[in-house]
Amino acid sequence: MRAATVTTEPTFTRVPAGDETTGQDCVDLAAAYGVPLDEWQRDIVRGLLRESSGAWSASQAGLVVSRQNGKGQILLAVELFGLFELGENILHTAHAVKTSSDAFRRLWSVIQDHGDLAGRVRRHSQMIGAEYVELDTGARIAFNTRSASAGRGLSVDRLVVDEAEDLPAAEVGALAPTVFSRPRAQSLYFGTAPGVTHDALAFATMRASAHDGLNPRLAWWEWCAEWGHDLDDQDMWVRVNPAVAAGRVPLQAITDDRAILPEDQFRAERLSMWAPVAARQPAIITEAAWRDLLAAGPTADEAPAAIGVDMSHGLDISVVGCWNRDDGTVFLEELFAGADVSLAVECIAGVAERHMPITVDDLSPAAQMVPLLKSRSIKADRSTARDMAKGCGLFEARLKAGTLTHRGQGSLTDAVMGAQKRPIGDAGGWGWDRRDSSAQIHPVVAGTLALLGASSVKDDDGGPDAFFL
Repeated sequence: MRAATVTTEPTFTRVPAGDETTGQDCVDLAAAYGVPLDEWQRDIVRGLLRESSGAWSASQAGLVVSRQNGKGQILLAVELFGLFELGENILHTAHAVKTSSDAFRRLWSVIQDHGDLAGRVRRHSQMIGAEYVELDTGARIAFNTRSASAGRGLSVDRLVVDEAEDLPAAEVGALAPTVFSRPRAQSLYFGTAPGVTHDALAFATMRASAHDGLNPRLAWWEWCAEWGHDLDDQDMWVRVNPAVAAGRVPLQAITDDRAILPEDQFRAERLSMWAPVAARQPAIITEAAWRDLLAAGPTADEAPAAIGVDMSHGLDISVVGCWNRDDGTVFLEELFAGADVSLAVECIAGVAERHMPITVDDLSPAAQMVPLLKSRSIKADRSTARDMAKGCGLFEARLKAGTLTHRGQGSLTDAVMGAQKRPIGDAGGWGWDRRDSSAQIHPVVAGTLALLGASSVKDDDGGPDAFFL
């Protein structure tokens, strides 16, 4: 077997600047308690825990590296330090029960092997699927598998999303807001490149943001082979498997996998090779036709008939209002765009009127805004897949009829031009496709929900709104 070039440098990395003292303390603590780290792992730990202006330099962080390289060891070191030194409340999630339970057992083994750590445990559970450790300080770490409801209502200092290559939108909606209310919070997304069966929209969106530099507080490391590279190039195997380069995993292990794994699985799990985005469909409307729908907006004292709310997986919020006009047209306008949840809630509170339909996409992180609105005595409904299919049908019908108007806002225009369809059910319904991480479509999703809400508004005489006829 020929020699390979030994290197552990990531194929891509972006880490916000900051002081690494706390990160080095974490590395030292891990070594003291028998959690060895390779140099590339130590670099990541120091980068994760960089500090700036009293906060973590990175509010979100991601790691993409092939299986069996040591992602779990990095998480173990950070969780051990967060629990015992920082007093954090930590939620560790994984796609599979076995993965989350294995992570608990690794941490619990370290605790049990050291009396000074074990003596600080106030209570714990080893029940599979409900494992946790709570210290005498109140610090706590819980391990569970992800679902559309896991994490709802929780508030944590550190969210750990393992197996992030399989992270459906509903699970993001449940988990991402758990860190909203904590001033010194951090979310970690660790995984491999997604395979053909994975729901990887959230992870792909975050990766695109890292490569584009869109989020200055996102840290990112990846060891990924380029799509189309020779699958039998052993130099490349070592290049994208830092544990092999470090001498901890033998090259023969990859040779064995190459002999047995299907090529798609080998690309994803051993080489972290990201498949290119599929060819795009034509836009739902041409730019010229969209420009023809420009119209003057409502007056400042004219409230919308309905409001729609969506949040991207990058946690950007869009609040869109829909007005029913006397001429039978409808008018869409984005009322809020940004990442501040409290400001978005204030915007809605400033516009909402009694009985106004307000609809939030339940399959996005925006779903966590519903109880915040309720605390302000504002009722908001969560959309279903059926709602979305109905709303998208109305949206397309309005576009074709030329009765959906707008003022030409850039974010809404970009969303409409970039939006793609995805099937819903087997009856011909469809929704907006979030799988293309390069398209920021949350404004058009919010607009669709606003349009759907406006379609239910009654005339003064109690009959259905004219545009429904």
